[in-house]
Amino acid sequence: MTFADRGRPASGGEPPQDRKRIVELYSEIRPALSGYLYSRGLSQDHTEDIIQETFLRLVRHGANSGADDNLRAWVFRVAHNLSMDLHRAERRWFRNRENDSQSIFQERIDPAPNPEEMILLAERLMRFQAALVHLTPKQRECLLLRAKGMRYREIAVALGVSVQRVGELVQRAISLVEINSQEK
Repeated sequence: MTFADRGRPASGGEPPQDRKRIVELYSEIRPALSGYLYSRGLSQDHTEDIIQETFLRLVRHGANSGADDNLRAWVFRVAHNLSMDLHRAERRWFRNRENDSQSIFQERIDPAPNPEEMILLAERLMRFQAALVHLTPKQRECLLLRAKGMRYREIAVALGVSVQRVGELVQRAISLVEINSQEK
């Protein structure tokens, strides 16, 4: 005989025996169920909500001819699943909030340099321009063409020198620029 079949009245309502059994079961396992849910990290409000939803499902389970072989295990399994659903929902909510807040910050951050960075960039540019004066015309051209993204072979053709010579000129230019820009 199933939980729902015991003493079912002809009118289709819930029999008093079933209601009594649910109340007894609630009184019997509520403290243990509550402790279990607390141990899963749920707040008191969430614990109460899950217990209420679990026993509501038990009533539906009984009304749908559910077997009562081990109702205690069934109640704990339902409560466990509901707590897992709650944890998943909270994780999704926090992930979405993190993504929203990161996108808000990324949108609001001004990519322009702040005043201190602008001064440092201006000083670096002045030192670089001062260092360029110390380069030979070929070194300056090689360095500027390389800075524009040209390859050594393309620079060699443009200046009419060998690829090896372009490598030497660029290397010397970089060394001189570094030395002269650090001295000032």
